[in-house]
Amino acid sequence: MNQAIFLPMFLRRLTSSVRFTSLSLRAPKACRVIAPAVVAGAAAVMSGCSDDGGSSSSLISVDVQVGQEDFDQALIRSVLISESGRLSEVEPGAPVYAPYVTDNQGEAQVIIDGNELFYFDVYGRDRDDAQGVAQTTRRCQLVAGCGSASFGDNYSVAATPGWRSVAYGLSDGERVRITSLTDLAAGLAQALVYSESSGDQQDAGWLETGYYSVYSVVQAESQISRLFGLEAVQNSEPADLTQLNELKDKNTTEATDSIRYGAILAAIQAYELEYEGTVDLPFFSQAVAADLITNAAQLYQKGGGQTISLSSLYTKAADNLEQAEVTNSTVQTYVDAVVSKLRSDSDAFADGELTTTTPASLATLLGSDLEDFELGITRAKAFVDLLRNYDENFFEDGYRAELDKYGNLLQAIGDDNAENLDELMVAYQQVFEFYRDCYLGGGCPTADSSWAWYNSSSYSNGVLTINGGQLTVQQEVADVNLNDSNENPTSSQGIDVVILGSLKINDLMLELDYLLDDNDDIVSSPSLRVFYDEPVSVLQDPLSQPEVAYQIRWSQFALYDAADVATDSETELTGILTLSYIGVLDPAGSGERRFNIEEVVLNSRISDVVEDESDNDKNIASLFVSAKSNQADAFYPETSFASFNSFFDSSGVSGLTKGSIETGLVSYRTGVETINERSVEYFEYFINGGDALRYRFYPTVMREDTTDIDADDDIEEMIATFDYEECTLSGGSSAPTVSKCQPKQRLNGERDLQAAVNELWELGVFSRPEVDGKGVYFVELPVVSDTNGCLILDTLPTSLQQLDGTLYLPAQLGFSTARVTAEILLDYNSTTEPKTLLDIQVTAPYSNVVNISAALSHDYTSVNTTGVYTGVGPNLDRIIFDFSTENNTVETSSIAIYKDGVSLTYADGTSDTVDSEILAGSQLDLLTGFPLYRYRVNEEGLLDRCVISNTAEPATSRNFDDSVFVINFRDAVYGKIANESGIWVIRYIDGSWETLN
Repeated sequence: MNQAIFLPMFLRRLTSSVRFTSLSLRAPKACRVIAPAVVAGAAAVMSGCSDDGGSSSSLISVDVQVGQEDFDQALIRSVLISESGRLSEVEPGAPVYAPYVTDNQGEAQVIIDGNELFYFDVYGRDRDDAQGVAQTTRRCQLVAGCGSASFGDNYSVAATPGWRSVAYGLSDGERVRITSLTDLAAGLAQALVYSESSGDQQDAGWLETGYYSVYSVVQAESQISRLFGLEAVQNSEPADLTQLNELKDKNTTEATDSIRYGAILAAIQAYELEYEGTVDLPFFSQAVAADLITNAAQLYQKGGGQTISLSSLYTKAADNLEQAEVTNSTVQTYVDAVVSKLRSDSDAFADGELTTTTPASLATLLGSDLEDFELGITRAKAFVDLLRNYDENFFEDGYRAELDKYGNLLQAIGDDNAENLDELMVAYQQVFEFYRDCYLGGGCPTADSSWAWYNSSSYSNGVLTINGGQLTVQQEVADVNLNDSNENPTSSQGIDVVILGSLKINDLMLELDYLLDDNDDIVSSPSLRVFYDEPVSVLQDPLSQPEVAYQIRWSQFALYDAADVATDSETELTGILTLSYIGVLDPAGSGERRFNIEEVVLNSRISDVVEDESDNDKNIASLFVSAKSNQADAFYPETSFASFNSFFDSSGVSGLTKGSIETGLVSYRTGVETINERSVEYFEYFINGGDALRYRFYPTVMREDTTDIDADDDIEEMIATFDYEECTLSGGSSAPTVSKCQPKQRLNGERDLQAAVNELWELGVFSRPEVDGKGVYFVELPVVSDTNGCLILDTLPTSLQQLDGTLYLPAQLGFSTARVTAEILLDYNSTTEPKTLLDIQVTAPYSNVVNISAALSHDYTSVNTTGVYTGVGPNLDRIIFDFSTENNTVETSSIAIYKDGVSLTYADGTSDTVDSEILAGSQLDLLTGFPLYRYRVNEEGLLDRCVISNTAEPATSRNFDDSVFVINFRDAVYGKIANESGIWVIRYIDGSWETLN
């Protein structure tokens, strides 16, 4: 065995401890906004820059009504706006939504959290009897008719109108509208916020944001209402022009507002029927919203050359309304008044001039709630100011100095023993090899004179005794099958070389013992476990029976510097360590078997008294480290034993670099087979050096809609279902035979083989095959364009076709996942001293794909073990960090800082003590060209992944200065941090700003 198997450098880093670095809120650099405290040994994996409570959930039911109450069977999507002021999404463009279907009054009851901002949109759906989906219809509000539909007739709509509405402060049972005008408000609310005041560090007017906030939502609704001369576009009732006589019982103000609203919506309906959408602006109201944002929340009064002007809109609305037949004289009076006002408004507009409308004041819009939001902004500013030097404020007075002192001690001990640990690991390896030579040779060879650890030895009956009994070595059959009842097998594929006792290099002492249970029965033996291909009873000669894997099992170990005992530097590392290696044969068939790291797990405790029972400890640290490779059995390493230097690294093999071409990587074809007297279509897919698969697609079957997939509250109707299964083939493409099949997957709706394979292809199933040990390739299957401008697979062939693959995600050599958990308790015997916990989780399946979650908690009473470990308690201080490049076009990061009972000093000199939490989240767009795909709502009202580029990767570039971090303080969005001409600036929703420099 090569000495690299023991990886002394890695263990040295572990024993050099838990060390904290400074953190503060300053101008971001590279991938850092706030640099969290980290374990020194784990700091390298933190390549980049959320709450202890927050608000409680309050579910309510609201009535969401579409248009002029003239939509039937429309699909309403309800989407939560996240803490970052953006829609909650599975991935960019794909929101997480709850579906609801409107009745014939365009209404649906929607369940939401009344404490949050909520987003709604609406789409029509085509009739699908197989799915129990009724056709969405919309009533024609144009007296001249809507194409083939006459005034008052219903006509079919699908994948439109795409209107949005964003609401705040809804109460149980309240009604909220979704119309073309609420869509304008929703678009405006995401882009701009209105500042009412100006000053040295406060800008006035409409300011760019890029996120939803309470201020922007209420101001946008007010602005649109005022722009169009309406009371409130989100709450007012727009009149159905085909049922005007029903307004006879309303008062004049309500009636004229309702009629004006309905007349404007009808005019917009005329524009919508003529509008030809684009990829970026598929719906008419979105085009108007884009103009509105460009114009700083204004529209052209007359002329202007944009999508619409108010003059042309009002003229169209007045002309249409004037032609409507009204039989009630009172209502006719209302109609005449609205027509007159629309015409007078239009006549008063100036040609080529924008409107100069402003929203109602925040005091009017928010009432008594405004004081709370203003206080929130003030507190957010004070907390940000505190975070500028958070390394001095995260811990209570005096604790940081003690923590640094402890960290420095452990670091010094690790540095002092670095070379000793290297030698100790080599000695451990030599002990194993010496025993193997003794056993296989029937007696021990002459000891190497360079072995500093060796004094004497004796060997008898398979037991090696070293240095007069300080160390004993023997072998036993390993119990590798923990699922059977036999705990003492006579043979297995593993042999444990049990090493007991102490091994000392200079002053560094390693002690190995059995791991015992409460009854003092042996649970595990400290050993180096050797694995073979076949069951054996004893160690085998490596030449005749090669070892195929190794596992170091320090079942109960202690490691300490004997020279430090009884001094201030006395420290001991105890616990359990397992380190696994797996053998890999030379793919060329000529070289030796080499070994890759598969997994390492360290569960340990650092104490300051050697061989104690914890009673005498003052400071302790618990340290858990685990790491695993998902490709260990696939790579052939460059050395006999791969080292930790390959951690999160690619193979470096010339043929496995990005862009490498694999000729004839995949082959595919379609066919038909008979299963249980049913004709079943299939798609066969063969990967050279990888899987051989057959996808079976079963005929459509009608079943009850027990899950109510169409959200119409009918779970007894019959719907079409479509099953498919993935089967593994043997025999190659020339004579394939099904070996086994995965459980069937069920899809709803009718499909044929071509459509089903295309759906899987859109998700990358066939275009992005992964080959173990090499990585993910891109295969360019033949495609054509459909009527929506989306790429779809060309007609699939029945004869075998072969395609090359281009490697674009080289597989990782070494570890692909890692976790470090450390807990420090200073003054162990004290009942009042706080604990400090750090947990870091990293996954990096490929070199350019990394996900990091980390949490630093201090002064907690309990730990939440769901996901990354976080502290919980009344005195908690905590930082949570997340970073991901999982999506290759967007880099996401967030950091949440919580501090209990923090004293905040405000700008006016007053102060307050309040539980404070701030969340800063960013989505950095990496695209420099077109994406590979986009999402569209199809005729069924569902999200359709539309492939627009049949290539491996889009063009991307990363510039961290383009990042924008949205600030959320105590569950409310108050501003953003962005780089402006090299200076990082915080801009709050009230127009005030400050720099981070």
